[in-house]
Amino acid sequence: MVAALIVTLVGFLQAASVEVPRDPGLYYLTPQGLVRIEGRSVTVEGGKSKVPLKDSIPGVGSQAKAEILGAHAAQRATETPVFYYRVPSDAESTGAGDLVLVKLKPHKNRRDFTISVQGEWKANTGIPLESQVQFNSKRVESGVFRLEPADDLDKGEYGFYLFRGRDLPGFLRPFGTG
Repeated sequence: MVAALIVTLVGFLQAASVEVPRDPGLYYLTPQGLVRIEGRSVTVEGGKSKVPLKDSIPGVGSQAKAEILGAHAAQRATETPVFYYRVPSDAESTGAGDLVLVKLKPHKNRRDFTISVQGEWKANTGIPLESQVQFNSKRVESGVFRLEPADDLDKGEYGFYLFRGRDLPGFLRPFGTG
């Protein structure tokens, strides 16, 4: 009980003393201060594969994956990371609601996650829940949100994904834990 109170107090003091830069973006809170997590556009790869969908007849389907180069992110974080997100001025109405925290699958020279699945009889648009990681968002000032995973993150590769519409590729701000 005392340990939980100390952790809560330390988190409160950190939040009170954080000054988020004026530039829109995602920032990871370290003991030394905030570190910006640079983003990159994703490449969408689609293909035919055996995709078992619930309530559908097994067969050939397709799935689209968002990919980025590199097996690991440059920015490392703890299993209990705290982020601050300053939204662009034209996106204040949605806040952090456009972000999705995703678990990436590392490969030899890339990382990916599924962004849509389509079977013979059923299509799912959007990021499947299996790829998503729940996180909490709290508005700390106008246009600034504190983001924390709902649970400790397992060792691995993650990223905050932002869908930017049909005309622009999605945008991923990657980081790793462990």
